[in-house]
Amino acid sequence: MTNYVALFSGVLLAFCQVLLVRKFMGVLLGSGKKDIISNILWVLYYIYVATTMNIFSFRGTYLLIGNMLFVFTIAIVTKKASLLMKIFSVIIIFTIWTTVESLIGITIDHIGISFIVSDRVSDFLSQISVLLIVITIEKYKKDRFSKDISLKTFIMLAWIPVVSIYFEIVSVEVSRKYPNYDGFAAIASVVLLLTNYVMFDAYDWVNRTVQLRAQNKLFVQQIQLCSRQTAEQEATYKELRRLRHDMKNHLTSLLGMIDSGSTNDARDYIENLLNDGKLIKTGDISRTGNIVVDSLINYKYSMAKELGIDFNANVFIPTELPFKNENIVIILGNLLENAIEACVKVDNNRYIGLEMGYEKNMLQICIKNSYTGEIKKNIAGDLETTKEDKENHGMGLLSIKMAAKEYDGDVLVKNEGKDFAVVVVLYEKMEKLHVNC
Repeated sequence: MTNYVALFSGVLLAFCQVLLVRKFMGVLLGSGKKDIISNILWVLYYIYVATTMNIFSFRGTYLLIGNMLFVFTIAIVTKKASLLMKIFSVIIIFTIWTTVESLIGITIDHIGISFIVSDRVSDFLSQISVLLIVITIEKYKKDRFSKDISLKTFIMLAWIPVVSIYFEIVSVEVSRKYPNYDGFAAIASVVLLLTNYVMFDAYDWVNRTVQLRAQNKLFVQQIQLCSRQTAEQEATYKELRRLRHDMKNHLTSLLGMIDSGSTNDARDYIENLLNDGKLIKTGDISRTGNIVVDSLINYKYSMAKELGIDFNANVFIPTELPFKNENIVIILGNLLENAIEACVKVDNNRYIGLEMGYEKNMLQICIKNSYTGEIKKNIAGDLETTKEDKENHGMGLLSIKMAAKEYDGDVLVKNEGKDFAVVVVLYEKMEKLHVNC
């Protein structure tokens, strides 16, 4: 009877462990995919956990490595975060789990419970403790985890949990061989757990710093747009005042020409006035009526002309879009800035082609440009800046992806030969319909 109870409790604990790992991954990496393949992987992971826990009683370092590899595989298939963020999250999950499990195991061994019962009690208490930690992280860190992480940040933070796992295993082995060191092992477990919590705060600080820099860059872009728009409006207003001031004299001259029968002179005079007093600048390539989009495109267009870049744009959007202006500035501004920077490095045939349209609650932005044909990618497979100041640059495409995610959008990057293209699609957020029956 005792064996059946132990088996049942083991199966139940294995199921709870899978649910807990899944919840932990959701907190760190987001919900991810929910399809047949992901469900199959979670079922296989449950079979693995239940088998190693109840049939083979497989514990120790090899079990830890097996769990980490299995969960990492699931993260690769089901989560959208970067490769480094997936590795970082898996390490964090099992560092906390191992530390808590070791601390509880030492306590139970010190009390003196039978081997089978102590394992079940240890697993149960460990899962309860980890669940409390996950809930705390979920509430305290809600919406403050980035789904991407740089290689520099990964190296800076990941070594702490890796070293913690090693020292935790060593302290447990020492406490089992030398019972007098149980207290030392327990204290070491608490210290390691606190250290990893501090590491979470460190990551949160780094993440907030990166976000703050991105926001500052956005604010600078918005200020530049507002300044340029204000200058253009002032110039237009001055032109209108000048025309109004001179209108009486112009009309008097025209009336005299007409009275004298000099219609050809009057026609030439009118044409000169029209050419001199145009309110619409021929240098503007975008005239949709959307102030944010027009200002940004026309500003980048003037920059491109000065650099000898052939810039063509077809923009068909309404005067108002159902997207935040700051997100439009992030996406369109970074796309154009990256395109100009790429064209500058090309000796011949510098060009930028912009297609932008809004239809059926969907905004599509496609930008093509010439480039040298050389691109750099980081370990996660993402494009990397070629500038020396990598800390302040190289966040363009990442900022675009983060802004697009807010609208469940897609970002597609293509490069063929000397042509580089980025397509961004944003979907309007549709509110749920409430039907009263």
